[in-house]
Amino acid sequence: MLRLYLLRHAKSSWAEPGKRDIDRKLNARGESDLPNIANLMKGRGWVPAHVYCSDAVRTRETLAGIEGSFVPRPGISYRADLYSGDTDTYMHCLMAHGGNEALMLVGHNPSCEGLAMQLVSDGDPESLKTLAMKYPTGGLAVFDIALSSWSALKPHCAHLVDFIIPREL
Repeated sequence: MLRLYLLRHAKSSWAEPGKRDIDRKLNARGESDLPNIANLMKGRGWVPAHVYCSDAVRTRETLAGIEGSFVPRPGISYRADLYSGDTDTYMHCLMAHGGNEALMLVGHNPSCEGLAMQLVSDGDPESLKTLAMKYPTGGLAVFDIALSSWSALKPHCAHLVDFIIPREL
């Protein structure tokens, strides 16, 4: 059984005109959401073995705000292709991992939402309803996937265990 934690970066700032999009930082709300996400993950024993994270500043800051709750500490790979990549890029990132350990992907919309919708087959009814409406900043989808290797990942193979929205924590 595989487990995927799919996290969209926390709320970011548009306060600096002219700043490149990749360099945008989290705003105060985004920063304040991270301890709640970290505590929830720690409390539920949700620990990835490896994290793939976009190299954008806001995704790196998002990961930095929660990674202290992960014991043992996961391996981390920062990837430029997750900043500009589409749903297929995200899917191929996971498939290339091989192995069978729990993974986290920290990325952006529309790719996080697209990947979630591509993977989901069934799940918790309330979480499915929320996921179908919107994938907000800081949204965390948790999937169980009845496969033995990430290389076998395919559409509509995942059970949505939970979909966490920071404002509801």
